[in-house]
Amino acid sequence: MLPITFRRFMRPVLFKLALIAIIAFVVGEVWGARLGWMTASALLLLYVIGFVVAIYRTIRWLEASQRRDAVDAPVGEWNSIAAVLYKARKTEAAYRAELDRSVTQLREVLERMPDGVVIVDASMLIQWLNPMAEQHLGLTARKDVGLRLTNLVREPAFIDALTSSGDSVASVPVSLKSGRVVVLQTIPFSPTQTLIVTRDVSEADRLDTMRRDFIANVSHELRTPLTVLSGFLELASPAVPMSAQHLELMRTEAVRMQRLIDDLLTLSRLESTAAPSQEERVALAPLVQRAVDLARALSAGRHEIRIEPMPADLRGAEREIESALTNLVTNAVRYTPTGGRIVVGAALDTEGIALVVTDNGVGVAAEHIPRLTERFYRVDKSRSRDTGGTGLGLAIVKHVMLRHQGRLDVSSTLGEGSSFSLWFPRQRVVLREPHTEPEPEPLVVS
Repeated sequence: MLPITFRRFMRPVLFKLALIAIIAFVVGEVWGARLGWMTASALLLLYVIGFVVAIYRTIRWLEASQRRDAVDAPVGEWNSIAAVLYKARKTEAAYRAELDRSVTQLREVLERMPDGVVIVDASMLIQWLNPMAEQHLGLTARKDVGLRLTNLVREPAFIDALTSSGDSVASVPVSLKSGRVVVLQTIPFSPTQTLIVTRDVSEADRLDTMRRDFIANVSHELRTPLTVLSGFLELASPAVPMSAQHLELMRTEAVRMQRLIDDLLTLSRLESTAAPSQEERVALAPLVQRAVDLARALSAGRHEIRIEPMPADLRGAEREIESALTNLVTNAVRYTPTGGRIVVGAALDTEGIALVVTDNGVGVAAEHIPRLTERFYRVDKSRSRDTGGTGLGLAIVKHVMLRHQGRLDVSSTLGEGSSFSLWFPRQRVVLREPHTEPEPEPLVVS
């Protein structure tokens, strides 16, 4: 469409006015001036009426073009005006659609962010928040938009972080009563609006705490045997020979330190990779027998140990599985009083197989069970040290099971005994061919 100029716009108007003037002049010359003026007035009235009708049709056409109805297009000079208005409306609609798409994309990005995002006004009234902010702060967008954020999250640390930040964008760690640790960041982006970003660092904080506790525990565990060794070495001299008792104590502490280092190296190796480097078919019957033999040596005849038949074999890392089972059996010996009973069996079903170590020992209180696989966590620290435990056995068991896509299940009743199960998924179960391997007879070791 050619651009509208004043000359181009006025050309049809002047043509119609000139035509009215010519007709009125001819009528005035033929029938008199009075009739000529009346003709001119009538024609001008018709022109004005046509002008008004054209305006009405233009307005209707613009409205219909927005609704996509079919109506007659404007005529005359109003056709050009309508075309300009229609083009402006289409341009505005395109810009509005693009803006709507940008807002929608921005909202989708904010909703999918791994961080929580809350938009508040100058009075801390919530204007918008994403699902992650709902999780971090315990809010619900459907109910809480429009409410004051500081009235919904009343924890002093959170409120202090909001009010003390001012116009800064510094990150402030906040511990919430829900157990989460979030890093809070406030970003003012207009005179009346502030963006609050929350990042959940609970796992990182937990790992950092575990690292500090691990270093402290290792230092504590190594300090005792090193103190004993260094103390006796200071007393030793060529003139005064070291007694047999002192040598035995030094040997015991050295063995304890060596066992601790071995367990630390084993745990580090298990954590370094997600799966065993080599897997093979593991015959459970001889593996269980070897674990029981070690338990018998530790028990020295103080317990009854019974082995139940193994219904299948496994596929995995034999040394790791044997290490996990040996840890469970030796723990049962340590925490079962003299004369107690320990049973090593298996349970096979459609989901997998479980190697189960059951005892009637002292048992574990329910509040301790979730923490049993933590490094250096001991229910009875003095008893574990007396029996040579390092506090890393169940942590090793947990990582062995994770590498074999399994889990460690624990059930226990204080004063009645415990049951520890190594559960392996169905894909690791190897069923035996009928009559190819004789079932071992139940064995009782006392």
